[in-house]
Parts: sequence; C-alpha cells; structure tokens
Amino acid sequence: MDLNKYIEEFKCNNYANFQSFYKETSKQIYFTAYSILKSHEESEDIMQDTYVAFLNNIDSFKLGTNIYGYLTTIARNKSINLYNRNKREIHDDEIFTYLPDEENKNTPLMDKRVEEILNLIKDQTDREIVVYHVLLDYKFSDIAKILEMPLGTVLWRYNRTMKKLKEEVER
Repeated sequence: MDLNKYIEEFKCNNYANFQSFYKETSKQIYFTAYSILKSHEESEDIMQDTYVAFLNNIDSFKLGTNIYGYLTTIARNKSINLYNRNKREIHDDEIFTYLPDEENKNTPLMDKRVEEILNLIKDQTDREIVVYHVLLDYKFSDIAKILEMPLGTVLWRYNRTMKKLKEEVER
C-alpha cells in the first residue's frame, strides 16, 4: 500500500494499518536515532516518540511530502535533544549493547558487527552521514537537506569517514 494511503487513514483516525506503516518506516527512524545516540534502548524510545509526535500532528502533514524525510527529521531532532540532555548528566560506566531477544533473534535491527563499526566513527555528524547513506540508502542530496549542510561537505565527510573506517577495519 502507498504510504500516503496510510496517512489518509490516520487523518480519519483509522489506525488499522499502523503496523504495516510501522514496518515500512521503522528502519529509517531506528538508524537515524542510533547514529546519534549509539544506544539500542534509547533509539527504540525515540522511535516511539517519533510516531507519537507524527500522529499527534498528522493534520499538519501535507500529502505528497517525503514521509521518510519527515519522520527522519522528527527522529533526528528528538535524538539530538536527548543526546544533549544526556551529555549534561553524569553517567556511571554504562555499556550499551544490543542483544536480540529470543523472539527476534533472526531479525535484529542492528547486527553486532555493524554496531562495532559504527562505534569506530567518533564524530556524530559523520556517523549520521554513513548510516543514512550506507544503511538507509539515502541519496547524498537528501542527506544534505536533512543535515542542513552543503552537498559538497556531505560528500567530503562521507569519503573521509569511509577512508578512515577502511583503515580501521583492515587493522
């Protein structure tokens, strides 16, 4: 089903197909949050917050707008806000690891090796660019719009980060 059809249903308070909409869009939201927060649990919380915010403001969404970009922007803003809040808090040494539960063992959102590789990227923006392009298959022009930076800067940061990653992984 076309995503716009789901949105039309949501605008009429019909949420019968929400699960299908969720399956179609959750990957983008999760990886957007994870690229900023580097925490499985917090990323899942952001996913929930993103859908709640989206549905609470569904009437302001214009059909025909890129829904992935819209949801990604909500998730990114919420993730940055949480990241900044957490940065001000003092944490004990916590290790955030994602271990799939028995039910989802064969279909984890995040493979352990992918998580390890993403954790090699220290800069938050560079990590976002890699996640958007490699894992979510966003075009660089879309990434530039989401991050509100010039296309050339996005391309330069992506290439520089991939070169560093390749050197790190080959060690």
